[in-house]
Amino acid sequence: MIKLIVSDLDGTLLDHSKKVSSREQAALKKVKEADILLCLASGRMNVEMQQVLEEIGHRAYSVSQNGAFIHLEDGSFLKSQLFEPELAYQVYQLLKDFDVVKIVCSGEANYITHLTPASDEVQSRTFRPFIIKEDIEQSLQAELPICKISTFGDIQILLALKALIEEKLGDQVELFISDKDCLDIMPRQVSKGNSLLVLMEQLGLKPEEIACVGDSFNDVSMFGITPHSFAMKGAHPEVKQKANYHVESVAEVVDHVFAYNDKYMQEQKGSTMV
Repeated sequence: MIKLIVSDLDGTLLDHSKKVSSREQAALKKVKEADILLCLASGRMNVEMQQVLEEIGHRAYSVSQNGAFIHLEDGSFLKSQLFEPELAYQVYQLLKDFDVVKIVCSGEANYITHLTPASDEVQSRTFRPFIIKEDIEQSLQAELPICKISTFGDIQILLALKALIEEKLGDQVELFISDKDCLDIMPRQVSKGNSLLVLMEQLGLKPEEIACVGDSFNDVSMFGITPHSFAMKGAHPEVKQKANYHVESVAEVVDHVFAYNDKYMQEQKGSTMV
């Protein structure tokens, strides 16, 4: 029986205007009424995810910043994993010669050295404004707590940057193309999937008791955990290849979960009558 639904946000639960549609809200209401747990797993900050939940009147577990932070349903903190200061500094040095927007992320803030038209476009997709911090490099060495470094730009430039980081620091970091124009750089073994495993242990859940849905490469680590893995139909073909099902919406996932649970209950009922 599926007891937990895990959903990505951007490109999955959120529409292009950063809102949860009425169809998705109705599906989540069914989830709540059936006492099925919900977890949001996103590259966004936990504070942004809580804003989404507040707007739709729902409570959920949170795997934020691509797995760097885990929060429980009541909002309490469970676990985090940050960059070592020297490693974050080394990563940032590799970015300097690339024409990309560079965002340094902590648990509750996104820092940038200065604003440009390109960064303004990226900022329009967030719930909170960037914080200008001209001395980011020095701050990284001074142990500014950093969990993720995000770069935005042309995909070919990002792929070249990804190849360079893999060559220089590949055994120390995780790299995800998390959007059509975004490369996320994480500490080693920090991913949505690894944090979901931690949460599952906390909740005492088995792989077959969860369902997950997403649309990007940073969601793939979740897909291998459970047989109930769903990729959005608009996702990259390589992402869809890793999921067992393809869907148009989270509401479609919810329908699958209810059908699966109904079948499970009927089978359990039948087995007790034998």
